[in-house]
Amino acid sequence: MKKLQYIVGVGASFVLLGCMGSSSSVSPAKMHTVKLKNAKSYSVPVGAVYTKAPVTPQAIQFYKVMGVSTCKNGDITWEDPSIADRINKIMRSGTKQEGIEMYVKAAKNNEIGCASPLN
Repeated sequence: MKKLQYIVGVGASFVLLGCMGSSSSVSPAKMHTVKLKNAKSYSVPVGAVYTKAPVTPQAIQFYKVMGVSTCKNGDITWEDPSIADRINKIMRSGTKQEGIEMYVKAAKNNEIGCASPLN
């Protein structure tokens, strides 16, 4: 149940915290800098949705379990907008295992990740 809560929480955070651009896929080869309210700048893939605040220790642990080992205190998370849409659909109608599998696959395909502050 706790894993499902993490999945729902992380998935919902991307919807509630906003997004950048309207592209349907990210390009890790093309990065751009975003500046958050905390006055820190981060480099994220063009077209990615990203959190508007640094991640919590629980989110860091969740991402590490899913296969993103680079998350640390002060980072923000990002993901391909199509992944965000699919995860939200799974959260509403799928199973916990389907959500976990989607995150693991997205991590392997570099469709989700973390970004550290540039300054």
